[in-house]
Amino acid sequence: MIEIVYDKDKDTKDDIFAGITLPKNIRQVGSPAGNRRIYIEDYVMTYLKQLADPNSSYARGAILVGESKKGERGEAIFISGALAAQNLELDLEESTFDDETWGTIYKEVKAYFPDLSVVGWFLSRMGFSTEVNDMILKLHVDNFSGDDKVLYIMDSLENEDAFYMIDHNYLCRQSGYYIYYARNEAMQNFMILSKGDSVPEKDEEEYQDEAVLKNYRRIMEERSKTSKLERMNQKLYAVCSFMAVAVLGLGIAVFSNYKMLGKMESYLAERGMDQINVETPASEVSVIAKTVPKKEITTEVSLGRVKNAVENLPKYYTVQNGDTLSSISFKMYNSVGYVEKLMEANGLNEDDQIHEGDKIVIPTIR
Repeated sequence: MIEIVYDKDKDTKDDIFAGITLPKNIRQVGSPAGNRRIYIEDYVMTYLKQLADPNSSYARGAILVGESKKGERGEAIFISGALAAQNLELDLEESTFDDETWGTIYKEVKAYFPDLSVVGWFLSRMGFSTEVNDMILKLHVDNFSGDDKVLYIMDSLENEDAFYMIDHNYLCRQSGYYIYYARNEAMQNFMILSKGDSVPEKDEEEYQDEAVLKNYRRIMEERSKTSKLERMNQKLYAVCSFMAVAVLGLGIAVFSNYKMLGKMESYLAERGMDQINVETPASEVSVIAKTVPKKEITTEVSLGRVKNAVENLPKYYTVQNGDTLSSISFKMYNSVGYVEKLMEANGLNEDDQIHEGDKIVIPTIR
């Protein structure tokens, strides 16, 4: 789908979503229309793309959690969490949602997203496009009933995705959706824990929770140290840059004055006016200096060029877990509108992926 940077100035206070607090930092995908809109958080989108990766060993489906809010005449569904669903198989006829399955799902939702509820499901169908069939419709109607439940389908091989919602007893494809950016700590924590950790068993729950908490704190401390080092490096870089400019400026000034005096001396000697000394009145020196053409004493080196050269030195950013080019653009420039600049500066295309620990160039935006 076509991605459009959202223009919040187009919103009006009397629209159909009056009464609903909408996210401030969002990106529009496609052309959302109608009185139902879907908002999915960026970390959730990152996690689902990992599930749908052709090389991923994770499940091919997920349960979507969040909340639904109604306005005066419209409804907004916010998806702020997702959990891999092991019961969703490649052969949908083998996929079942029995009492045991739902018990496991609700247990995980309570453990990781206690304030959220199930708002739909996600399905990765590599090479099968994003169209729905009777089996998908039956799974949705039987297990995710309600007009406010969504189905999100992704085909990573074809690089396609689509949201569906029930309308007149059939799954209707939505014309677009929104990705929003927020401090989604619950999803970030889940993404960290899901890299190999399973849901704790009852007899080991207390022990596992303590171990997970310690591990999470250790990761946060390491990130905090890394962040502090990066800030210190940035400050040191700024100080060194300022000192370099100052030294260069001083050198240029001294060199220019010396060169100017040399040219003035030669000029005066050619005209028999080389008897100026420290006792010569300042008024006479001023008169003599005015006779020297300005082009003879023009500084040949531009201090502005030196400053520009220092300012244009490349800056780098270390990719963190869960980062996307859109979230990095927002961190660096307070806007998601510089994704193409980042891709151009790093030689990336739409199919390339960034990974935790990668160093990418942050271009200077004028």
